[in-house]
Amino acid sequence: MLLPRDLLARCARNYPNKMAYTCGQVSRTWQEMDERSTRLAIALSESGIGRGDTVAILGQESLAIYEHFFACMKLGAVRLGLNWRYSTAELQHLLQDSRARALLVDARCTAQLEPIRGQLERTGLLVIGYGPGHGLAMDYEAMLSQAHAGPGHAWPDIAAQDVLMLTYTSGTTGRPKGVMHKQSSIAAMIFQSLVARGLGPDDIWYTAAASSWMTVVLNLLGLGNGMGHLICDGAFEIRSFLLDIQRHRATAVMLVPTLIQRALDEIASHPYDLSSIRLLMYGSAPATPELIRAAYAAFGCEMVQSYGMTEAGWTTQLSASDHRWAIEHEPGLLRSAGRAGVMSEIEIRDEAGQPLPAGSAGNVWIRSETVMKGYLNLPEETAEVLRGDWLCTNDVGHLDARGYLFLTDRRKFMIISGAVNIFPSSVENALLEHVAVAEAAVVGAPHPQWGEAVVAVVRLHEQSSASIHELQMHCESRLNRMERPKHFLFVEEFPKGMNGKLQKQQVKEWVAAQLASMPWNDAANTQTRPTAPQL
Repeated sequence: MLLPRDLLARCARNYPNKMAYTCGQVSRTWQEMDERSTRLAIALSESGIGRGDTVAILGQESLAIYEHFFACMKLGAVRLGLNWRYSTAELQHLLQDSRARALLVDARCTAQLEPIRGQLERTGLLVIGYGPGHGLAMDYEAMLSQAHAGPGHAWPDIAAQDVLMLTYTSGTTGRPKGVMHKQSSIAAMIFQSLVARGLGPDDIWYTAAASSWMTVVLNLLGLGNGMGHLICDGAFEIRSFLLDIQRHRATAVMLVPTLIQRALDEIASHPYDLSSIRLLMYGSAPATPELIRAAYAAFGCEMVQSYGMTEAGWTTQLSASDHRWAIEHEPGLLRSAGRAGVMSEIEIRDEAGQPLPAGSAGNVWIRSETVMKGYLNLPEETAEVLRGDWLCTNDVGHLDARGYLFLTDRRKFMIISGAVNIFPSSVENALLEHVAVAEAAVVGAPHPQWGEAVVAVVRLHEQSSASIHELQMHCESRLNRMERPKHFLFVEEFPKGMNGKLQKQQVKEWVAAQLASMPWNDAANTQTRPTAPQL
């Protein structure tokens, strides 16, 4: 099969002068992206980086993100994106777990790496800075300027089953799991995404999503048809996003539901020319039918929804025709995640792994060319979810007689805040490190901006005390911004089952009953220690 690096070579050959990527004031053609990534790959190779080595990048959105990815494709190296919002401790863990051999660092992110840079460099990690003022010994542009491909330069032989991308996602235990994607699964995602969304070579595609996780693949789709991409310049900001659409005449955009609402709020108060948009894709978090209808009316374009996960890419689509039918005739269909694409199969199975008939709720299983190779360094966890050709997702849902998937539960207690998946146990573990905290249960509560917000329910040790501010500061040093609780509730006791296990569903229901007291619903709420009844 064609490897992703082969697709890049063909884009450079067939569309040499066509815009491939625009970020801020800088645009590069396919030929320029090919040439610059070649020089980076050669520079890394001359520094001892080769096939199978992990090359990480820590940075806000920029063209360097994709030059780095393309260089990894050419070398047969493993691309790892690091979230610039992660804490220093999280970054250190991921770099060590992935055994990264090299790290590219955005000048805007060097400060958070500084506490551990010396330690990382002593392990042999190659640290390269890019962007003005990074202050590191090795400079990205200097390396590119000194590297050139000689006549007949050949890249290492690589196979379709080789790992191309490593991306981390939190597990149900709260420990990050490195999802390994093959050369073949990335190529399959590219082609399935283009077919399912109806994107063509003349489209200009704009994805409002961070490149540090799975959605980076959505900014590789042009490899399959030569279309151009718009890239956010630095951190995402809704006004800049809408102005970019207006300025560059984007034709297809991707927004998570939280950002759709922000866009609707913004265009309601400020005029933008968004007439170039013909397709709005959304996904990564549940969207209410009300939000979908509002977006359909405001943008006046076709809409497509995708359901997927880090382990399998995007596997179902609620198509443009599905949206038209649902809005005009069948409103309930807007709650569906759509039907499987041509490269995927979906089954609903019971706890024993046996297929269930249409309409029955059970675990969602996926078989697809886009499914991951496995979890890095976690053979038991891999065996738990990969069963032969199938991936057991642990999402719960049902298929109707037409093949539409309806999700009823996403990993039961997982919190989706601003389209970011947050597993409560990681937050609970951080809280339990505080000397005053005896027990903690973390759940999601509805939030008008983020969809869900993290709420921590805490029981303190007898004769101990801890203020809200103390717990917030404690969490700030251990958790990234999205994981930190937005509200705290204190209890004297937690409900327990016969086996002494905390009954989390009861906690979630109790928190739901406290919504009126949440700070985003009551501006006068002071978040002092409440006299909550025992659970």
